[in-house]
Amino acid sequence: MKGKLISAVHIYVLLIMSTGFMVHVQILPVLLSTSNRDSWLSVIFSTIPFMIWILLVYYLYKKINGQTDIYSLLSKKVKYKWIYTLLNVLLGSYFLLVALVTLKFTFIWAKGNYSLDTPDFVIIIMFAVVCFYASLKGLLTISTIAFISLPVVSIFGFTVGIGNTPRKDYELLFPIFENGYSEFLQGILYSCSGLFDIVFLLFLTPFIQNKLKAKWLILTGFMLICLILGPLTGALSEFGLQEAVKLRNPAYEEWRLLKIGEHITRLDFLSMFQWLSGAFVRISLCLFIVEKLFTFRNSAKWVLPTLYSILILGVYIPWDAHSFFLFLKNIYFPISLGVQIFILLFFLLLIHLAGEKHGESKNEQS
Repeated sequence: MKGKLISAVHIYVLLIMSTGFMVHVQILPVLLSTSNRDSWLSVIFSTIPFMIWILLVYYLYKKINGQTDIYSLLSKKVKYKWIYTLLNVLLGSYFLLVALVTLKFTFIWAKGNYSLDTPDFVIIIMFAVVCFYASLKGLLTISTIAFISLPVVSIFGFTVGIGNTPRKDYELLFPIFENGYSEFLQGILYSCSGLFDIVFLLFLTPFIQNKLKAKWLILTGFMLICLILGPLTGALSEFGLQEAVKLRNPAYEEWRLLKIGEHITRLDFLSMFQWLSGAFVRISLCLFIVEKLFTFRNSAKWVLPTLYSILILGVYIPWDAHSFFLFLKNIYFPISLGVQIFILLFFLLLIHLAGEKHGESKNEQS
């Protein structure tokens, strides 16, 4: 494991760019189709479990950071080699799946909006190569690009949000609970599935020079909530419920409405930078983590190229946009929520067991 490479502020930026991409883009159509008009309320109420989740992640970070790092914890505390290998494969497969879903989602969007006549391999391989280079260069490179991209992405976000204000009718957010409370509660689960993604920061803390602060993590959490609420309420207030539910990329479609004056229209090309920046950070970061999981004990240069080869082949699996959406809704996000909860509980258990053994060794010495 190389030395400390990044500062705590890079972690907050990576959370906003990576998790922010997922909640801002991928989870919106699922929320709208599940909770309909109540989706924005689901997001607001998911703030409560999300804040508890942040505190639990921070508690785990403090415990691990005080003793070791998460990779060493896995290596030292999981005694049986086959269990250690199985855990690494499961965790690595999850992060590889996250990267695959992100690249596939990006490919479908690009192919359907501005690259219709471009060969598939050009879109997939060119973007994958850029992500591969970032993963190969390491966390400092990924963090620096994210740090540079975030201000531009934020400016573009405020531009489309404020610029479409005249087209918004917030009365379209009401009435609420037309179909009871079940859809509202399902929406909370989907919202948490996206927001709980911040647990991945535990796999980055070994590379941080200084310490994370709970208050800044909580602030980052509120920013992520806003990244869902903004385009979600925008889609409902600009398109209405019936049309918003049909949209597969609500955040992108809102760019199509933006006009500056009478003559400046079709500014949706600006969204390309937003989308590709977030997807780039998310994919390169996930594959960086997978490589560290697989090469902590023994370094191997072939691991990262192999992972990206699997990623590219996975995107080539024939999958139409509707089937892919159903996969996200019915399989991916529920599994993702389960894996995130497992990661937290598993490492809490490891820390608890490690603490008990440490206490027993002290008693024996005394």
